[in-house]
Amino acid sequence: MREYELTVVYDLAVMEAGGPDASTEKLTAAVKARGGEVVRIDHWGRRRMAYPIGRAIDADYVVSRVNLEPDAVAPLEAALRIDEKVYRHLVVRADELPVPAPPREQRPAEAPATPPAGAAEAASAAQAVANAEALTSEQPAPESAPAIDTPLPETSTEQSNPSEETTA
Repeated sequence: MREYELTVVYDLAVMEAGGPDASTEKLTAAVKARGGEVVRIDHWGRRRMAYPIGRAIDADYVVSRVNLEPDAVAPLEAALRIDEKVYRHLVVRADELPVPAPPREQRPAEAPATPPAGAAEAASAAQAVANAEALTSEQPAPESAPAIDTPLPETSTEQSNPSEETTA
């Protein structure tokens, strides 16, 4: 037996008619009828599809890991293809799937660092000196900046209207 990942997108009518677990039960029955076993089922539930299929925009998603014989995959796909309540399905060998990233470790919450005694007074004194120097010193314009002495183009303030022209 080989491990496969089986993803099936069901019509919402399956879930509405048979209850919330109807789609997972239907998938399990289809796999067991072909001599396989379901290892794990991840029922995503109702999700919005990337594009509408027919007039449906939402569907019931079921992602599962199953163990099947390689020659039982084709009959399973044929059964899923024939079923009118299955919008899409995909069977992929589990060894061809990329390895999932390991979960990230959460960082411990850092306590606010307290400065040593007297450091706050020294920092505020230094800030006060810097502010005083900034207010008293005037910075001259840089000498490398070119002066702008180019005259602006003259524009006419009169606007002529061609319809008001007089003919002589």
